[in-house]
Formats: sequence, structure tokens, C-alpha cells
Amino acid sequence: MDKAQIFVRVRGLNSSEKEKGEAKVVKYGDDKVIVDDKTYQLTGFGPEVSNDQFYKSSLQNAIIQGISKGINTGFICVGESKSGKSTSLGVANSPAGPGLVALIAASIFNHVEKLSHFVGVSYLNIYNDKLADLLNPADKDLKVKTQANLGVYVEHLSELSVKSTADLMRLYDQGNKVRKIVELEMNTPATKSHTIFTISCEYRNSEQNLVRSRIQFYNVAGLNHSKDQGVSNSLKSLETLISECASSQQPTGFSGSKLTQLLKSVMDKTAYLTVLGHVSPTAKSVDTTGKTLEMLTKCLTIQLAPKPNTLDTQQLIEDLRKRVAVARDAITSQSSVNIAKEHILELDNSLASLSAAKRLQWDVRERESALAEEQRRETLADQGVLEWITKTAGQINNNSSSVLLLQKDKENLVAEYKKQREIVDGLKTELQSSISTHTSLAEQPNQSEPVLQGSLTKIHKLRDELKTGNNKLRDLKKGVKEAQDKLKLERTQSSTTELETSGNFALTLMMKKDQITHLKRDNQQFLDEEKERLQTDSVQETAEIKLSATQGNTLTLEQIVKIQEQHVQQGAQLSHLALHVQCLQAENEKLSEAMEALNSAHRVETETQKARNLLTFRQYKDFYEEAKAATNSKFQDLLNSCIQDCVFLSSKNAELTEENTELKRKLKHYN
Repeated sequence: MDKAQIFVRVRGLNSSEKEKGEAKVVKYGDDKVIVDDKTYQLTGFGPEVSNDQFYKSSLQNAIIQGISKGINTGFICVGESKSGKSTSLGVANSPAGPGLVALIAASIFNHVEKLSHFVGVSYLNIYNDKLADLLNPADKDLKVKTQANLGVYVEHLSELSVKSTADLMRLYDQGNKVRKIVELEMNTPATKSHTIFTISCEYRNSEQNLVRSRIQFYNVAGLNHSKDQGVSNSLKSLETLISECASSQQPTGFSGSKLTQLLKSVMDKTAYLTVLGHVSPTAKSVDTTGKTLEMLTKCLTIQLAPKPNTLDTQQLIEDLRKRVAVARDAITSQSSVNIAKEHILELDNSLASLSAAKRLQWDVRERESALAEEQRRETLADQGVLEWITKTAGQINNNSSSVLLLQKDKENLVAEYKKQREIVDGLKTELQSSISTHTSLAEQPNQSEPVLQGSLTKIHKLRDELKTGNNKLRDLKKGVKEAQDKLKLERTQSSTTELETSGNFALTLMMKKDQITHLKRDNQQFLDEEKERLQTDSVQETAEIKLSATQGNTLTLEQIVKIQEQHVQQGAQLSHLALHVQCLQAENEKLSEAMEALNSAHRVETETQKARNLLTFRQYKDFYEEAKAATNSKFQDLLNSCIQDCVFLSSKNAELTEENTELKRKLKHYN
């Protein structure tokens, strides 16, 4: 039997954690993860391993095997909020590059591009056991259903057809944007909800046999929210289900929540299963990190027996049609009430299964996809976010290649800069050591001239190498700065377009706050680099002064003045940087105050509009009640009149009947 694949991904320190000087407490390597001296037998990957490297080394073969054999595959991402789950799956324009969704989509289309195929996607959000369609957020009654032949599915959940990796990622990114709207409507952070992104892949192989599989990505809410009433039940149900799967018994605890119901398709041991644990590296997250690693340790013992999907859609439809015909015949031929009820129930179930089975046909799915696309555009337009969701997503996808290229260029320059800095740091250390050695030799009496001269020559050589290294370092730093500016400009143009949300104020406000956060991070990085540059220049100048002193050189008045000027200039630079920081902080405060004022004004306007709407509603309600009362009065009068007419007619009818009887009697008497 196969086993579930279990991996740990440890994110790097973020800018805030670096600024606070927080230390890493999570260690990994040699198939071990260590936290607070507790060892977990798990395979860990750090931030130095990209999504692409992780996918190719650990997941790609299993994915291709599942697609080839028609076996379902599930990815369950668990961990603390902001530990890197979404980054692993993929975030638009992320510095981390393409996520697992994009990489797996590329593998799917590479496999089926020359074959007759259908690929469709759906995207579901779950919070407090309430389901929301992230691709088509129309007001629909989504329900989890189970059919004997079809398994678990969500009724009325939209499935959209995709033709390429870019098409698939366009919908995935749009779904993530819709999630922000759902977050606002539910008044809860996205980190407290679960999402399920499903890729359905069907194709006919070279032998014209139908091969069907599903790849599902479960992004589980942060485990640090386990006490939140909206997700506590589902997280507890998930832990129970994992414990059952880890034992040798067949799991049965799928009914605990909507999340676990929908996990049945990948946790019933018939599918390939990968559990990705994501942890933060700092001490403040150690409790949730331990909880995540304990959950993953349980998953290590999950045994799998993957089975291909053997469902023949056409044969299933024919069988269901026969069942429908039999049930109809039974209903029309039987007279017993009890038997008829049984057959009516059988007919209802068969018709529901037949309807679901028909929706598995490619042509039907294409038609429903087109209808869902039209409906979702209308819904997004009504919400005032159509342009933001669709057009900007298209522009972002068109520009994503250039953004990624710029990001890659910057990463290459940064890597080269770091390498050169290590060389320069090594030269500095060696130069300072040589200067100290030369100083000690010079202080010794009767020291031979050749030794001193050799030591001095070495110092001059190191100083020249250091000068050359520093020049190269400055050039690289300039290149990094230019690459960063280009990347920043490209992203700014994209984000400017993204902010056009057609009057959706709350969404615009949230995105502007995100933009300010990114700006803060970039400015902090700039200040850190400037501080490091000044420290480097200071160390180099100190080394040169020490070297000059060991050679017995005395500083002239002109040199002293020059050094003092440089010192003043550096002080001015530091003052300028400090002033720059103060200005940024002041701008940030003013901007925050302005945004808060706008938010407050918007709240007031919203409340006023609500009051107006309520007043209008009450007016309409009063009008309706008056009209209803008048109508009821008229209806009652009409009813009373009808009753009186009926009584009169009944009385008249009795009289006529009596007269008719009397006439018949007289007629009979005459005859």
C-alpha cells in the first residue's frame, strides 16, 4: 500500500520580525524538524527552496501518475495564519514565483494538450459551515450532496471550463479576489475560512478510453483560530478524521462538518494524498507550530489504496434511465398506496442521479460553463467589482511575465551582490588582521626590514583588492536599486489599475492599506541598505587610517580637514535619513488619518443611506398595509355579497324546485 506524502515548509522571517530581531527557533534537515529541542520525524523545506524546486523534487511524479491512471489527488495545507499556505498554492505576482496550482496546471495541460480533453475548475469558500462560490458569487443555495455512483459534490457550485494554464490561473486569481469580497460580507478575515480549489481533468487516451481524475487543493483555516466559533467545529472534525485515517480502520467521521464531508473524496484512502504543513520560524508561534507538527506526525501512518475512477458516464446514464422507466411503470401499474410511495421515492432519487450524471457530459458542462460565466459577470457587475475582478486580472496576467522576469533579474543581482559582499567582508577581516599583525611586528625591537616590507606589501595588495571589491559592490548595489525601481514601477501600475473597484469603498480601503504596508516594507529595506553602506564606508576608512598610522605617516592639516569634511557629510547623510524617516512616518500618520476620516465618512454615509432605505421601506410597507387592508375590505364585502347571493339563489332554487314539483303533480293529474 502507498502512504500519504507529508512535508513541512518553514517560511523565512518577514520584515517586521527582522526589524524586531526575532530569532529562528525551528530547525530542519536530515528528515527531522526540531522545535524547542523536540524532534519530529518529518521532511522539512525552508525558504531557500522555491515552489518550483519543491514541486519537481517531491510532487511532480505523483501528479503525473495520478493524471495518467485517472486517480484523484488531494493537497491539504495546514498551519498557522500567515505561515505561507497561500504562497505555496500561489499568489498573483508573488516574489516566490508560480505556486503549486500553476505548476500542477502546467503538468496537466502538457499531458492532455494533444488529446481530446475537458478541464474544468471550481472554487469554494467555507466559513461557519456556510458555502460560497468564489467563481460565481451569485445568491445560490449550495448544498453538499452524495450520490452512490458520483460520490460527494456541491449542488449548484459553478464549474468553469479552461483551455490553458493561463486561463486556469486567471480564474484562480479572480476567485482569490472574490474571496476578499466574501470576507467583507461575512465580516471575518480570510484566514478564518477554508477554501477548496478543484481541477477536474478528463481526456481520452490513445486507446480512446476515458481517463478521469480530480486534483483538489484544501487551504485550511489557520490552526491558531481553533477557538473561533466559525471554524472551531470544522478544525476539531478534521483532527478527528485524521486520527481515524491514521488508524488501520476505514474512516467514518466525515459528517462532522462541511469541510470533512468534502474531504471524503481525498481521505477515503482511494486517492493520492499530500499534507503540507506550514510553520512560522519564530518563538511567538511555537504553540501553533507544535500543534501543526503533531497533526503531521499522525498523518505519517496514513495508508492508501489508490483506485482509478472507472465510472463510464454513458453507461451510467443508460442504467439510470432504465431505473427511471422501471419506477414509472411500477407507479402506474400498482394500486397499493404503500408500494406507490416507495416507487415514488425511487423515481425521485433516480431522476436526481440522472440529472447529475448528465452534467458530467462534456458538451453539457461546456454549456453550463458558458451560462455560469454570463451569470457571474452580471453578479459582479451588480456588486460594482466587475472591472476590478475581470479586466484588471487580464491585465495582470498579460503583465505577469514581465513582472516575473524583472523579479528574476533582481533576485540574480541580489544573489551576486550578497556573494560579492561576502568577498569584501572577507577582505576586510583579512586586511584588519594583517594591519594588526604589521602593528605588532613594527612595535617589536630589531625587527628585520624585509619582514616588515613583506607585511606592508601584503597590506597594500589587500587594500587594492578591497577597493576593487568595493567598487564592484557599489555597481551591483546600483544595479539592484535600478532593478528594484523597475519592479516597483511595474507593480505600481498594476496596483493602480487594481484599485479601480467601481465604487466598492470597503474593498478599495482594504487594498490601499495593503499598498501602504508594502510601501513601508520597501522603505525599511532602503533604510537598512543605506545604514549598511555607511557602516561599510566607515570600516574601510578606519582601516586606511590604521594602516597609515602603522607606516609612521602623520596626517597633514589638509587631510585632517578632509576627514572632518567627510565626517560632516556622513553626519548630514544620517541626519537626512533620519529626517526622511520622520517625513515618512508623518506622511503615514496623515495618510492613516485621512483614510480613517474617509472610512468614518463612508460609515456615516452608509448609515444615513440605511436610514433612508429603512424610511423608504417603512413608507412602502405602510402603503402596502393600507392597500392590503383596503383590498381585504373590498374582498370581504365581495365575499359577503357573494354569500348573500348564494343564500338568495339557494332559496330561489328551493322555491323553483317546489313549483316544479307542483307542476309535475298537476300535469300528472291532468294526464
